[in-house]
Amino acid sequence: MNIKSLLFILLCSYSFSQENILNLNKAEESKFVLDGILSEQELENSVELEILYEHEPGYNITPEYKTTGYLIYTDTFLYVGFKAYRDEVIASIHPRDNRSLFEDDFANIHFDTYGDARNNIGLTSNLYGSQADGVRVEATAYSGQNSGWSLDSNFDFKSLGRYTDFGYEVEFIIPFSEIPFPNGKDQRWKINLSTYYRDINNQGSRVRAYSSMQDRDNTCKLCQIDHTIVMNDIKIDKRFDLLPYLSSNVSGERTKFYDRINYETPNVEYGIGANIELNKNLSLEATINPDFSQVESDATKIDINSPTAINYPEKRPFFNRGIDAMDYSLDVFYSRSINNPSFAGKILNQGKKSRLYFLTAFDEESPYLVPTQYESFSGVGGKSFSNIVRYQNFINTNAQIGILSSNRSYEDGAYGNLFGVDALFKFSDVWKFELEYFMNSNKEPIADWIDSDKKFGDYTVKLDGEKINGSALYAEIRRETETWRTFIQYTDISQGFRSDNGFITGNDFKKYSFWHSYHQFPNTDLLKNYRISLRQDFTYNQNNEIARSGFQYYIQLLTILNTDILYNYEYNFVKTHLDAKFEDFVNHWIRMSTRPFSFLNLSLFYTWGPDISYRDLALGDRENVNFSLEVAVNNNFRIKPSISYSSIRELGGGDFYFKGYIARLDLRYQFSNDLNLRFISEYNDFSEKFFFQPLVSWTPNPDTIFYIGGNQNAIQEFPDYNSPHYVVNKSQIFLKFQYLFGL
Repeated sequence: MNIKSLLFILLCSYSFSQENILNLNKAEESKFVLDGILSEQELENSVELEILYEHEPGYNITPEYKTTGYLIYTDTFLYVGFKAYRDEVIASIHPRDNRSLFEDDFANIHFDTYGDARNNIGLTSNLYGSQADGVRVEATAYSGQNSGWSLDSNFDFKSLGRYTDFGYEVEFIIPFSEIPFPNGKDQRWKINLSTYYRDINNQGSRVRAYSSMQDRDNTCKLCQIDHTIVMNDIKIDKRFDLLPYLSSNVSGERTKFYDRINYETPNVEYGIGANIELNKNLSLEATINPDFSQVESDATKIDINSPTAINYPEKRPFFNRGIDAMDYSLDVFYSRSINNPSFAGKILNQGKKSRLYFLTAFDEESPYLVPTQYESFSGVGGKSFSNIVRYQNFINTNAQIGILSSNRSYEDGAYGNLFGVDALFKFSDVWKFELEYFMNSNKEPIADWIDSDKKFGDYTVKLDGEKINGSALYAEIRRETETWRTFIQYTDISQGFRSDNGFITGNDFKKYSFWHSYHQFPNTDLLKNYRISLRQDFTYNQNNEIARSGFQYYIQLLTILNTDILYNYEYNFVKTHLDAKFEDFVNHWIRMSTRPFSFLNLSLFYTWGPDISYRDLALGDRENVNFSLEVAVNNNFRIKPSISYSSIRELGGGDFYFKGYIARLDLRYQFSNDLNLRFISEYNDFSEKFFFQPLVSWTPNPDTIFYIGGNQNAIQEFPDYNSPHYVVNKSQIFLKFQYLFGL
């Protein structure tokens, strides 16, 4: 080993462990104007923080392009500016939290305000001031599969930038009232600045660069921030926000082809929400008659061959605030299980070593889910009252423990109670252990919400007042280094386990999973990185009878044109469903995403090979295709067509057990960051229905919103006529105005 190599290793070892203190200077607020220009007045006495380490595709090498951050603060906000030196800059105008933003050149700020790795707050902006924000927790799954990021937060920060002769610059103004941090006027926050860009000197590769070194031999992704900013004598304003809203909709239906659409009387709803900060760590939030309608329609998922219920992401702001406290590997909490509340309240308390999340809600229409080993059954019932209490204790950056208590009560005396504990321990940089254990006690309602005469074990699916008790255990140990990554998982869910405030779709099984992978990062012109992985799964029922066993082989690589390819080979030794058993068959899938040009993104997911048609209890030839294409016509206009196709036919090329597709077209024109016009159309071949939704929305901040739009559903077959064209059978027009008053 030569002297240079030895010095580099010693330097890296030191750099990964040291803490760099940045004592920020304080300035008058009058010096700062959010105009996208980093003026000499604004940067005077600021502290510089260079982005020195390219982490992807290179590993802690010097980035091809220079980026400098500038930090200074006032009584009420933190100011962060970026100067990015680039030969080429790619950016467009996007709505807030739209994932297309992450294909642009952008700047990031990461905070760990508590310094205990409970989470990272991420704030993102491009030069147009298009924003995203999120919270990252220590991933409750193998980190190669789940980064731990959630974009559900809504921090109201300001940002704007501009093109310059050297590249671009962008400035952030981050009010202290928007960011959670410990009580006190003197603050120490861990901070990491980062940037993403296309490196035209390296085949246009997407580069991710940080101000802190990133250790691939460290499982704690949240611990790797080695700069701490110090701000003294800040002013902490206690927030008192009121959020009234007014919404209206009118719906109509045509039952026969020659009828007119019969519109009902317009429905008018109004309500109010309040958020009160008793101190910086304790807030009370409540809402009366809340309107949880979603602006964005969910992309329809193909569920024709799914034996269990399908869930959708949460998009309602009230439930998303503080939701990072409810990140579990087992889906024991699912906020959309609270469907139509007349009242909801929440308490959030974050101390220096602990966190408390308390949610209560009266629900007018309560979803009910009955899981079994192979299937789940769902329905929507009557009123219920829910309480969820979550407490976490952060012992240090390497250990945290928590408890969960969840209860739902129904009108007729039925209930669903759940209690559990969880823990996360990091024994060293490369070893991590996670544990979750829950017990439930349920009494079913006597109701017709679910129509089924099926039984599972000693229980019936029908809601007939049965008392059901159960338990669930999840344990995982992981080892991650730059080259080798391994995990062992064990899941044990009893026959009677369910969570009325969660999304448990299966029970009565024990599952063992083993994963081992090999990673390399050659960063050559043709091959940037690759990994080869092996996985083995065994699933038994509670009587220790084999239910499923399979072996999987993965290979993933990142190559030219930012093309990411993942291929999976799966050999199924045995796969059972109900009374059917299938053995020794192979299926495959491949996933590919690429951005060959700055204006074009493509993604493809293709599955083929034998699989079970669950409706027919037969093995057939499966073929699934999911394809999407996003085209940035200019900085304001984007077109995104997509199609999902799914089929299974008899082995050997016989008849189809099922076949169909869902085609979707998303057209968006972004006039500004706040104002956009969007058209969504979707054709569902399975139901032979056409859906169309135009929408105009104005969102000057995350909570203030005005939108007007409509839903149009069209069919061909009417009771009295089979139309050659699609004709609207259901129509809805809706509007909403919601305004945030900060008092």
